[in-house]
Amino acid sequence: MRTAFQRIIQSISGERAFYSVREIANFHRIQASTGYRAAAYHVKQRLEENGLDVSIKTYPADGKTWYYTSKMFQEWDCRDAQLNLVSPAECLADFRANNLSIIQRSYPCDFRSQPLDIVLLDQGSAPKAYEGLDLKGKLVFVREHFQAFVDWAVKERGALGFVTDFIRPVKGARERHDLVDILNYTSFWWKHTPDEPHTFGFVLTPRQGDQLARLCKEAAAAHAKDPSQDAYPKATCYVDADLYDGEIEVVETLLKGQTEEEVLIVSHLCHPRSSANDNASGVAASMEALKVIRDLVASGALPGLKRSIRMIFVPEFTGTYPYLHELGERTRRIKAGINLDMVGGRQSHGYGPVNLSGLPHASPSFIVDLAALIMDEVRKNVPSAGKDSYLPMFNAVISEFEPGSDHLVLSDPTINIPAVMLGQWPDLNYHTSGDTAEVVDPFILHKTASICACFAYTLAALAVEDIPLILYKSRERFVAELSKQIALAVETGGDPADLHECIRHYRDFYLACNRACMGFFQGQELAQVQEAVNKENRLLEEMRSAMWRRYQEDFAPGFVPAPASIPEIYRYVPVRKFTGPIVHLEDYALGDAVKMEACKVHVQQHQSKLHSGYMFDAVVGFYMDGKRSLWEIAKETMLETRDGSLEYVHAYVQLLRSFGLVEIHEA
Repeated sequence: MRTAFQRIIQSISGERAFYSVREIANFHRIQASTGYRAAAYHVKQRLEENGLDVSIKTYPADGKTWYYTSKMFQEWDCRDAQLNLVSPAECLADFRANNLSIIQRSYPCDFRSQPLDIVLLDQGSAPKAYEGLDLKGKLVFVREHFQAFVDWAVKERGALGFVTDFIRPVKGARERHDLVDILNYTSFWWKHTPDEPHTFGFVLTPRQGDQLARLCKEAAAAHAKDPSQDAYPKATCYVDADLYDGEIEVVETLLKGQTEEEVLIVSHLCHPRSSANDNASGVAASMEALKVIRDLVASGALPGLKRSIRMIFVPEFTGTYPYLHELGERTRRIKAGINLDMVGGRQSHGYGPVNLSGLPHASPSFIVDLAALIMDEVRKNVPSAGKDSYLPMFNAVISEFEPGSDHLVLSDPTINIPAVMLGQWPDLNYHTSGDTAEVVDPFILHKTASICACFAYTLAALAVEDIPLILYKSRERFVAELSKQIALAVETGGDPADLHECIRHYRDFYLACNRACMGFFQGQELAQVQEAVNKENRLLEEMRSAMWRRYQEDFAPGFVPAPASIPEIYRYVPVRKFTGPIVHLEDYALGDAVKMEACKVHVQQHQSKLHSGYMFDAVVGFYMDGKRSLWEIAKETMLETRDGSLEYVHAYVQLLRSFGLVEIHEA
């Protein structure tokens, strides 16, 4: 296995991948758009040049079709747009100069011969702050995310469109002042309901926004002194765009193995021009990984594949749902996957470590241990003083499950494709016009493409001889995790009962991950792997027991775990009626005011109070296997996320029940 790693690492070219990044970044790749389609056909051509058979699958982008829990939206095409200040005469936004200068998916408009007032709304997003202010027929200039203004400023009070200079802050990584000449990637996400406003918007840099805000305040002051003066700056604008029933594309290629089993590589091709690190880097690294695997196998430098390697390029989330829906039962052939997101940012220029995001504990697999083993190998960059000792030249970490991309969908137990994500966070230029090819580093691309290629090839060619190394890495990570949890309990004075349950939770997860190795073998090989796994799991249980006894002796003498007392109200068994995670619960409430209000209450009163309510809700769904009681689901979710409460889980499940997404069975 290590020999294969080295051959792959030596063959990967970061420069080749970087060239692909620069090509892909030239396309304006908004999900379901003509620009995305052009990028998809470009990728198809490049893969074919690498000797691969490639197809493009299409799915309706019509605002009404559902695939599992995902509702499709319409295709959008923008050809031109501008916002021009009348006095002093100045172009504030030009779509052809920078595609991010408008709010994506803006509806068409034409006010080139009809200047509009620009009204500054800088007292928060609550409508009561602007009582008596006439917005009808005007542009509203907002300095935070525009979405909070749509319902009342546009739908209720007649504003025509938006101007915004909002920059999303990232705690510890960036603030508004770090990106004064940068445009934020901003988009409408239409639900295609009858009462939805057909509005539009333009995006300014913070520097432009500060200048416009001064003009607004100067105009207001001049008008207060002399009512004959205009109270607001004026601007002309137009958007030449259309929303219509169209299509989205998924690019697919398959490197054929000996069996029907498969390994999946996913990266999302979407996002605006240039969006180089997010996500041209993931696409380019995936392409490079598959090219190298194909070349090495074809030349005989690596043994042939037992399992096929399937690679897809999708509009993030939007393409993954219909693709998996179409595969149907064939998804059972896919044993595991890897999702490449942002994987090429220069770590000396505001980009964080290469991050391997782990699995949700309801979808156990050894693939995180394999990926950790590979990451160790890729980090052997510079020999150190000790023999067989190396120093890394880039930062890399393995984190717990983070749900921000397509691996969330794959790893849902109802889909059952355990998938890790390779990404990078924080990202100074995330979702901004600063995400250009200049921020991408061929050196980092080499490392991430190497990790991807080693991961996919090893799973596709997994041999019995590889299992001991993977199990050793699992043992290392298991001991480290238990040590961390025990140390945390000691430092914080945690309840021994809570720690006992926490250790039990991690033990169950790691034992299940090891047992997943057996799903890759049959016959005599399966018997060998089963024996190795059983021995290893007995050792892990012995280590867990020894570590617990030591903690108990030192910090909880006399403590004896007691059976939990479960209130009757939490003994029921929720049963999922949906496949795939729910990303937008509000889509199930469209056209129903009562349900929509329930969604808002859930977000405001419950979800927003958690560290990551979005992740917590997803994990709750993962544990709903039709067997666990509400109490068991809540317990496992809280142990995994270290967040939430029993009452929260109960309220969320009852909300899903009211939407017809969950059935309640008696215990």
